[in-house]
Amino acid sequence: IRRFPQHTAQEIYQIDLKYNSYYFAGSADGTIYLGNSTAPLKVFALDTLSKVLKKYQIILHEKTLPFSAPKIRVLNNHFFVFEGDVPYIFKGSTSNWKAGLKLNSGYYFLNAEIIDSAHLVTRYTIPNNGENALGIVDVKDTLNSKFNTGLLERQFDGIIDTDGSLLYNEQLNKIIYLYYYRNEYLVVNANLKLTAIGNTIDTISKAQVKLIKYKNSRRTTFAKPPLIVNKASASYGKLLFVNSTLPGLYESDGLWKIASIIDVYDLSDRTYRSSFPIYNLEGQKMKSMIAYGHFLYVLIDQKLICYKLRDHLTQNRAVAKFKK
Repeated sequence: IRRFPQHTAQEIYQIDLKYNSYYFAGSADGTIYLGNSTAPLKVFALDTLSKVLKKYQIILHEKTLPFSAPKIRVLNNHFFVFEGDVPYIFKGSTSNWKAGLKLNSGYYFLNAEIIDSAHLVTRYTIPNNGENALGIVDVKDTLNSKFNTGLLERQFDGIIDTDGSLLYNEQLNKIIYLYYYRNEYLVVNANLKLTAIGNTIDTISKAQVKLIKYKNSRRTTFAKPPLIVNKASASYGKLLFVNSTLPGLYESDGLWKIASIIDVYDLSDRTYRSSFPIYNLEGQKMKSMIAYGHFLYVLIDQKLICYKLRDHLTQNRAVAKFKK
């Protein structure tokens, strides 16, 4: 049963980005950074106070790699450009947006998030079986990179059933891994040691995915669309924001048609706090979000929308106590 306190997230402003190909690349010092999948080496920096959007061009020193779909991540005054199916990782400074090659071999990986100026956490593919695992890449010395094949819990194939979103929470210095198809998330420290397991309020504890194999092939695909439990996610401070796809008891079907529901969890004690809707824009649902301070920024189609989060989310007491 969800709790929907009134006015949890108040829309502050919208910015028309003109295109719907943007994604969140990071945040630092009052700036939200955006990448663009159709202009992969351009970075867009939004000053959250002035609402001015500046554009920068990334310069890579090595240009002989087979670039296809580079991704960008920014944290403080450092940025990384990576592509896990090549694989390669570039690192540079936001002072000049120039980057040098730090890695162009090793395990294939799907996603990466910055821990600090020398380390990224990745979800990589184990070579001998194709299953997912978590690793930390040391770009100063790759021999010091760490890998842990035991963190992601296999339910039936170790690939689709462990699929999920990867986050790094700088304030807590913790890695968060949220499964897509079950009601569980992991909190992991910078040494790849599990520190906590939390559950979302949905009741799906085992991935409800049906697979079929291609004829004359070892490849598999979905027999029908899988049941997604946790979609987009974001984290800042003690809070974890999860875009759930499953209605709770007593909830209106009408609300789910016109909004994306965000559930909020407290990572300090792994409790559920409350929920709030992000309403569709011209029929389009939210596709991604990033939390920064007391604000939540979301992308809906070609619009970036800023919401201010109400005080009860940032206080140390849960919603149930807050109401009393």
